Amino acid sequence: MLFLGFDFITFELLMIKKYKYHLLLHFTILIWGFTGVLGKHLDISGMKSMPIVVYRMLIGWITLLIFMLIIKKSIKIDAKGLFKTLGTGVVIATHWWAFFKAIELSNVSIALIFMSTTALFTSFVEPIITKKRFDYKELLMGVIVVIGIVVIINDIYFNVNQQYIWAIGLALFSAFLAAVFSIINSVLVKEYDSKLITLYEIFGGSIAITIATFTIGNYEFSEFIISGKQFLLLFVLGSVCTSFAFLIGVYIMKFIPAYTVNLSVNMEPIYAIILALMFFGSNEVMSVNFYIGALIVVGTILLNAYFKRKKPALN
Repeated sequence: MLFLGFDFITFELLMIKKYKYHLLLHFTILIWGFTGVLGKHLDISGMKSMPIVVYRMLIGWITLLIFMLIIKKSIKIDAKGLFKTLGTGVVIATHWWAFFKAIELSNVSIALIFMSTTALFTSFVEPIITKKRFDYKELLMGVIVVIGIVVIINDIYFNVNQQYIWAIGLALFSAFLAAVFSIINSVLVKEYDSKLITLYEIFGGSIAITIATFTIGNYEFSEFIISGKQFLLLFVLGSVCTSFAFLIGVYIMKFIPAYTVNLSVNMEPIYAIILALMFFGSNEVMSVNFYIGALIVVGTILLNAYFKRKKPALN
């Protein structure tokens, strides 16, 4: 029995060693899923969506800049690259604002389910930006996702809270913007270092969201005065969920195929809903119809990722 126990422990250690990068990938996805939980905590504490994004981007930019200075990575970029990355940063800032606003108007579960449509938006937007051939199977997938969305909206509109409809619209808008900047980055990364791209995108987004907050946002300076607890949550959001998660994500790509990474990322809404249920309990519990619609949406996205897998090359 002792030998059997030893063999079992040895087997577990070997499995952990073999799949350590896959475990690290899912840990990173769990961190991304935790973003919504932090956002909801900040919302409950009284912070609005735009100040949250301002702090997230500033903290994310400062921590990433410090990291690059520590590793002595050059932060020089040409004028063309600077223009492109700063512009993309505006898109990212708007994406984050729409995401946190959706959480503010509803809950984490609703925001994350509709954010998961990013992959399908990518399928439709990518051919336009990169002139890639359109895949008509993805049109069918899009129709099925719309059916899932209709099931959720119908249930929420008639049985829950009509304000949630605005949250769904913002979450879908956020997903669309996420698809746009992901495709732009897939082009930029061929010309510039990924860390450099992120550094200037977050910087550009920080400037844009700060200007917007004090002009069209109609916020008072007093709304940016935060408590110690809020600062701690914002620091985790900006450093761990932004800078750290990005750096780990890039590192993992060296050891795991892009297809596996992209397929695994589709698990984020599932992780996020589980985390939200753990932290917020009954406030996150939705109706049976919501979960049926969510299953249709997430299931279709996973199926789409499966169909898009790379076929092995013939020897």
